[in-house]
Amino acid sequence: MVIQRSTLEFLILALVLGSILAATLWLGHGAGVLVLIAWGVGGFIYLKRKKPRASVIDDEPPR
Repeated sequence: MVIQRSTLEFLILALVLGSILAATLWLGHGAGVLVLIAWGVGGFIYLKRKKPRASVIDDEPPR
């Protein structure tokens, strides 16, 4: 089974916002802010570590 990209993005966004909401409701305002900061830092590290895709131009043999 293949999950479409838009569905996957929606699920990830729902997970992020839901975890922030849950932390804020159960643990208080400060915990929600900490979860938000943790998600931001984690996302930043993920984007920095992600290798760029090779473009079509890079795959062509030299002429």
